[in-house]
Amino acid sequence: MDTKVRINHPDDLCKVTGNGFGKLRYIRPISESVKHHRELFKSTGQFSTTQPASISVAAPPQLLLPKSVLPTYQKNDWKGIYQLQQQANKDLVPIMSNFQNHPDNSWIEVQDDTDPSQFYYMSWDNQGNYAWCWCSAVKTASDPFNPDIKLNAPTQYGIFSKTTSIAGIHTYNLGLKEIVPELVAASILSFFINKAIKQGINFVASDLTKMLGDAAAEAGCELVFTISSFVLGAVCSCVVFAIVFIGISYLWNFLNKRFQICVSVYNWDTANDWQLPVQSLSNAVNPGEDQTNNLNINIAKQIPPGSNPFGNGVQTPPDIGSELMHTVDAAMNYAYIIYVNKSTFMQGLSFALKCTKNNTNTGFSYAFQCPWTASNGHYIENTPQDPNSFLSNARSHWVSSTAALTTTVAGMPIRCYIDALTGGDADGDDSYQVAVHIDPSN
Repeated sequence: MDTKVRINHPDDLCKVTGNGFGKLRYIRPISESVKHHRELFKSTGQFSTTQPASISVAAPPQLLLPKSVLPTYQKNDWKGIYQLQQQANKDLVPIMSNFQNHPDNSWIEVQDDTDPSQFYYMSWDNQGNYAWCWCSAVKTASDPFNPDIKLNAPTQYGIFSKTTSIAGIHTYNLGLKEIVPELVAASILSFFINKAIKQGINFVASDLTKMLGDAAAEAGCELVFTISSFVLGAVCSCVVFAIVFIGISYLWNFLNKRFQICVSVYNWDTANDWQLPVQSLSNAVNPGEDQTNNLNINIAKQIPPGSNPFGNGVQTPPDIGSELMHTVDAAMNYAYIIYVNKSTFMQGLSFALKCTKNNTNTGFSYAFQCPWTASNGHYIENTPQDPNSFLSNARSHWVSSTAALTTTVAGMPIRCYIDALTGGDADGDDSYQVAVHIDPSN
């Protein structure tokens, strides 16, 4: 860790709300908070036996950013995107390294000044970078995949890079049988984030349920988590986003594979949600290694240009939101998927995605291949097709170019980009980025 960077010092908490909008109050390290929760559960007899729990996605990844940065993504300026990734990497590696190396004290309980009833966990440095885990309220709910679940704790993980002024947020539904304080739900997610970052993106589905169960135990709860196969793809995509944000490069070291393909699907459509329901894989696997090809990822419609994202469905802890609204003024909805080659001996990979508008028969199909030595290629058609058939058909139509590959769906342009065609051979970089933009004309 950079010795010039100071983590979680009380005197630096004011840098989170540097404009004076709210004054977060330092309470105690998460290890001390957990002792209080354990004593509470011991006195009430709660969690004396193991209870069922579940996890699903409440809100998929979303970037909050300045309008000045938005064109870098919308125009797919690879040079600008790389620069943002490098800056975010430099900003956030100290905090994320602390998650790995000092988990017991990596999070601090804070009290919100705007809404003093809100307590959550934060981690910050003396440069103005920070992360948070927050549960606003535990609510009555049911889980269609687990009848034992009676309550839902929507719990958010967010992270902010000071140099780029970009924040990333997403929210999980923690399904529970019995009521727990909101801070306990936040502590489960905090410990889970620590474990996920230490594990890196080379995880399987069983790793997730074990890490969640272990995180709950550290928070004082005996919970056995399940993840429905229907939501597994979406959950894995969110966990990857939590680990890498917009490009935390040192975490690639955890993935000992030949090729890594990082795919971003951006929804710029202001009227429609878009879905990635299913995919086809050839010698490819996603983090989580789902045994099905189901993704079931929803990408919410874009907040109209000029609208304040905090008045259009974006929710964060009150003090953090008060600060961010003076730093960011745009939001970007997208899906982030990683592919690696399953067999690494002289074999590349390929995949195909089906993409639909509002779960209808309107949409498109996209395929990509990364051969062992030849140039990368991709292909697109403006109808949503069976991904297996489309991938087979694409093999005779690959387009090897870094220029935009385009089609039109319902009057909306679809533009696809590859950052490089070669370099992923035995002596190369092994990592490529793919961007798919839905209606980037907005």
